[in-house]
Amino acid sequence: MKKNLFLISALLFSILNQAQVKTTVPAKEAPSKIKVYTPSGESSSSGKSSKDNSYKWAVKTDIFAIATGEFPLIAEYRFAPKFSAEVSAGVTYAYIPNDLSLDGGEITSKAAMGTAFRGAVKFYPSSDYDAIEGWNFGIQIFSKTMNRDYDTTVSNGYLLNGLKDTKSKTGISLIIGKQIFEDSNVTFESYFGIGFASIKTESSKIESSYNSTTGNYIYSVATTPLTETKPNFQLGLRIGFGN
Repeated sequence: MKKNLFLISALLFSILNQAQVKTTVPAKEAPSKIKVYTPSGESSSSGKSSKDNSYKWAVKTDIFAIATGEFPLIAEYRFAPKFSAEVSAGVTYAYIPNDLSLDGGEITSKAAMGTAFRGAVKFYPSSDYDAIEGWNFGIQIFSKTMNRDYDTTVSNGYLLNGLKDTKSKTGISLIIGKQIFEDSNVTFESYFGIGFASIKTESSKIESSYNSTTGNYIYSVATTPLTETKPNFQLGLRIGFGN
């Protein structure tokens, strides 16, 4: 009996002692941190390059202008993240006669050299690109002169020597365009412009009057100037290179 009581007491003590042992919960491992390596020259916080790799300048010409008798050399330079300045200078060659060219069957005008100048400030609003890439709009001022010489093959044609049939256009336009660059740094730009221009045309012609006393004709040169203001439209398709 005493032996059984001892065994029961020992078993009960063992159970109570086991119940008082705290269960050890394995500690959770801290999540590992992912290290992000950024290329040299880039900011780890913003992810943007600290070096400006945007295009800063371009040199180009205008195919549409060449088709209408203007041969421009155009330079564009970015002076602020979203702004650029553009200048253009060139020569003209009047394929098409001016509005007041003289053609009476005897004396006609022929193509001659002139000049053309343009200047613009352009804004590039795209958030994806800095100037000078993407959509743009700006203000352009321009001056263009188309000249034609006179063909002096007739007997009294010498009176027109040194004179020209001239059409000058000076004005201002709002221009809207888009410029893109290829991997080889070749640039393409198309644009449309609308504005106003002061147009001055001037042509000369030979007039004759009969002198009844001598019975001869007297020849003289008359110049016809005309100045007017008209709406002005422009189309451009440019090609060049930049960096």
